[in-house]
Amino acid sequence: MIPNDILHRPRLLAGVLAAACVAALGTGLFVQHVLGYAPCSLCVLQRLGFVGVLGAAALLLALPGAYLLSVALAGTVAAIALGGVAVASYQVWLQAFPPLIAACGRGIAGYFDGWPFEAALGWLFESEGDCAKPVSPLGIVSLAQLGLAAFLLMSTAALRLLWLTARGGARPLADARPPRSRAVTSSR
Repeated sequence: MIPNDILHRPRLLAGVLAAACVAALGTGLFVQHVLGYAPCSLCVLQRLGFVGVLGAAALLLALPGAYLLSVALAGTVAAIALGGVAVASYQVWLQAFPPLIAACGRGIAGYFDGWPFEAALGWLFESEGDCAKPVSPLGIVSLAQLGLAAFLLMSTAALRLLWLTARGGARPLADARPPRSRAVTSSR
């Protein structure tokens, strides 16, 4: 059960989203560099989605105050999370119905050739795996299915964050709870 405070406090919800992204990125890097599974291009796109949600949620936490900026950042979190749902859904579909010739494309690390931080970016975004081949280190569900579940949960939380932020008026990130209803007494 989700604590009620998380559902009503935008700052806390943004913090939970940021922490979930750190956990997802850490899991992906652990599976790649410790367990030895090479990520595919779609896995790397999902990592970029997690980095985007993390960045926008962190900015939302760090920049309290301005209403339009807060709504724009919450909208960015929601848009990136929904984009992650699209990429993860496509990868799950691709793994369920693999094509005759597997082709993921060049990979994102190839676009960083010649950049100053090429080695560090390559370590994070290097891809050489097959998008249609399910990788299941847990043996039950594939990493693509776990990514889809994570992005679905993040999208739900991000849409709630957007709603809370837009509804907040002049103080979108204030940790105010919704008003409690008071019993109306008649003066008769």
